[in-house]
Amino acid sequence: MSSPIELSLAGDGRVVILTPQTVRKAFFQFTKFNPEYTGRDKYRLALPLHHPVKLWKRHSRSKKVEDCGYNPSNFGYFYRPYWNQPERQTTKWKESEATLLDGLHRYNLEPDNLLYFHPKDIRKIENEINRSIILKDLALVEDEGRLLEGYGLVREIGKNMEKVKYIRRYGMIFIVESINRETVLRREKLDLFLQNHDFDFHLVRYHGVLLSKSHSRIQLLFHHRLDFSRTWTCTLAQFQPRQIFQVKRIYPCSGFRIVNYRD
Repeated sequence: MSSPIELSLAGDGRVVILTPQTVRKAFFQFTKFNPEYTGRDKYRLALPLHHPVKLWKRHSRSKKVEDCGYNPSNFGYFYRPYWNQPERQTTKWKESEATLLDGLHRYNLEPDNLLYFHPKDIRKIENEINRSIILKDLALVEDEGRLLEGYGLVREIGKNMEKVKYIRRYGMIFIVESINRETVLRREKLDLFLQNHDFDFHLVRYHGVLLSKSHSRIQLLFHHRLDFSRTWTCTLAQFQPRQIFQVKRIYPCSGFRIVNYRD
């Protein structure tokens, strides 16, 4: 049985926490559900491994750079790495350092090469996935960001199931409940999904009401729920989401496990 991918809601920017057992699974899970994450984006992982490994790579004049994962500014790209110099010299081969992408794909593996990543390599891949999730709002599972209805488990005596609304996001299932604007303004430290006028849902931590230094204007303080260091404010007049949902419970999607969170 494969190890579940760990997810964190500690708010420190480490949404996905990778281990040697989950690093490849998480990367391909991430790329599978984000077709917009192209070769140009993957080039950020074309970095040498912490412990250098040499590969022979052939350079093509093809301009198909979208799926190669290498530098799109080149006229061509490297592909089909080999551990030993190929016998046929019909094209130009170059001995190069294996990259994180080579390690993820494990091209033409030999038993003693690229089987495991160094912890520093894993952290680089983890940082790239988390950066893309937080800054580009990318997904971890299929059908993220939609308001759905279903039946959820209830921790009450004599009551096993209840009909709930939920949003699947960041590899997690958020059980949500509609809440009005006035109720939000009277409370603080709430996890909310705000729907903007483009019908997109955004997970935020609502901190509460702030008063400006002049006490002439009330502002609302928000944090990015996955990275509390990212904050912003808005006035009462600016706070006009289409819908507001409060997060009531959180469960992991299949293949994931949530750490650093208490409901």
